[in-house]
Formats: sequence, structure tokens, C-alpha cells
Amino acid sequence: MVIEFIKDYARLGSPLTLAVALVIGAIWVWRRRSTAARVYLALLAAGYWFVATPVGAALFMRPLAPHLVRVETREAARGADTIVLLGGGIATVTISGRSAAVPTAASLLRSLEAARVFKAIDASRVIASGGNARPKRQTMAESTLLRRLLVDAGVPDARIIDESSSTTTAEQAAFVRELLRPLGVNRVVVVTSAAHMPRSLALFRATGLEVVGSMAPMRSEGAPLPPWWLPNAESLSESDDAFYEFGALTYYWMRGSLATR
Repeated sequence: MVIEFIKDYARLGSPLTLAVALVIGAIWVWRRRSTAARVYLALLAAGYWFVATPVGAALFMRPLAPHLVRVETREAARGADTIVLLGGGIATVTISGRSAAVPTAASLLRSLEAARVFKAIDASRVIASGGNARPKRQTMAESTLLRRLLVDAGVPDARIIDESSSTTTAEQAAFVRELLRPLGVNRVVVVTSAAHMPRSLALFRATGLEVVGSMAPMRSEGAPLPPWWLPNAESLSESDDAFYEFGALTYYWMRGSLATR
């Protein structure tokens, strides 16, 4: 329950996080009128400005993804002919019993990257991995939408395998391993976002799989970049992802669930 609350509300980009920080500052200034309170508010404003800029996001992303690594050839895939696409979230709505879903930007970028790698290495199959992590909000498994995106991008439907039970990255690794065991597959290309890649590779390797990563780009090709000093929603989202991954890596490390080889 606590973990779910943190995932939903205690994120860097969450309105609740900013609101709580501002309320603390407002109460502090109102009750104390101290220099420390004014410094706190100034640092809060400067901090949020920085993390929401391209230069701030790049700084926090660097430890997780110092380079954008993408599989371009069969040699780079090191013999792997199975691609595992990890979903990055979907949004669903239901009206009068009818439901519809759209991918987040992360899921869209990952799906297009998986389709590109599929063609580049002439893969045998793609596993679309993602279940229903929020049953009260999400009306379909993420893998269902990922399959549609892959087909639209040119991957034959018959080459796609759904993994629709997982709700966490650790479960994705475990459930994909079980799907691959009867097929005799021990090496895969994992496609996910840059920030998510270190944790994903560590969790998949912990299952005994040999893994090659192919990072999805962080934005659409040709999309204009804002000035390095200008706050924007995309950069704040990237910083938010980086902070979340630092926390998640710490959590899994403390549980002893990560493989470092």
C-alpha cells in the first residue's frame, strides 16, 4: 500500500510533492519569518527550476544512461533473436461500459524501438510485456495495446507473444523467463527507456537470462529541444524518472534482487 502511494503521489513531478513542499515553506515563513525559511523557499524554487531544465535532466540521467545504446545489427544482438518489449504505461478510460486506451510517450517510443530492432536483426519473436498494474484505473493489460503498436509498426502479429500478468519489472523478468524456458531461449534483447534500462537488465540477468539492452530514444526524432536553461514538462518528466529509478534500484538492491554481472 505504501509502495503504491509512493509510485502514484510521491514523485518529483507530482503536484502533491510540490504542494507539500510549498505548504511547509509557507507555514515556516508565516510562523517564524526567519531567514532560514526564506532560504528554504528560494532553494525550492531554484531546485525545481533546475530539475525541469534540459541541463538538469541530463545531469540526473547521466549515471543511469551515460550513452544511448541501441542494437543496430545481429552482431550487436550477440545472437539473440528474441526481443522483450517492456511497457512504459498506458492510459485507459471507460464510458457506458466501453473502454479505450492510449500509450504514454514512453510506451510509444519503446514500441517503435522494438519494431526497429525486430527488423534490424530479423528476430523470431517479440514478447510484449505488461499486465494490469492498476486494476481500478486501467481497464486492459498493457500488453494488449503494445501488440497493436507493434503490428502498426510492421511486426507480424504471429511473431508477437503477450505477457499480460506482470505488474512490476521484477515480475516481467520472472514471467518472461518462464515463457522462454519451453522455447529453449536463454538470450534476449530487452527494449525499454534509458533510465529504466539498468534496473531491467539487472533483474533479467538475475533470472539467468543473457541480456542485451536497446534503449528507446527519450524523444521523437526531429522534435525541437527547448533552451538548456528553460524549464519544460518533458525535462521534469525525465528528472522524475531518474529519481524514481535511483529509489527503485536502492529498493531492489536492499532486497538482494539485482544481478550485477
